[in-house]
Amino acid sequence: MKTFVAGVDRLLAVVAGVVLLAGGGFALAWHHDAPWAREMLSRFDRVRIAELPEQGWWVPTLAVVGCTAVVMALLLLIGNISPRTTGTASVIEEPHFSAHVDLSAIASGVATELAEFPGVRRARGTAIDDRGMPTVAVSVYAAADFDVVAFTAQAESRAAFVAESLAGSHVATRIQLHVDKRR
Repeated sequence: MKTFVAGVDRLLAVVAGVVLLAGGGFALAWHHDAPWAREMLSRFDRVRIAELPEQGWWVPTLAVVGCTAVVMALLLLIGNISPRTTGTASVIEEPHFSAHVDLSAIASGVATELAEFPGVRRARGTAIDDRGMPTVAVSVYAAADFDVVAFTAQAESRAAFVAESLAGSHVATRIQLHVDKRR
């Protein structure tokens, strides 16, 4: 997930949480006859509030708010599900020379090596951008009678190899293991 999208998601979650907590707290205070809640509700003119939908500006305002909400929801959805792929990582940056490595090829190679481990049904590797950090991500799917300890050692050695191969560049390695349920 991109850093900006993650920040917007968190901000919206905090705002929604605060609004819901404040609304729930006010409703509880009103239910338990808190004087300040009763006083606040007595200030509202119920007749005027009931007449709001009959005003000329109500329908256009509702349409604008609805369209804005739909556009914002679509932007958040696109931001959250957009591909996070990354292309290359720079291993050497000199004034007259630079070298870049294709992270997708490294991810595929690590996945191919891990797929040969006994009990692994399949492995898939991809290069993603995880909050601004290029990441070699490998998902491994294994059978239930799988030797997790030996696989973990193999996965750690592959991650160390990637880190050693890309020394000097900031690239993370993530290996996710999905083990079938026992039947």
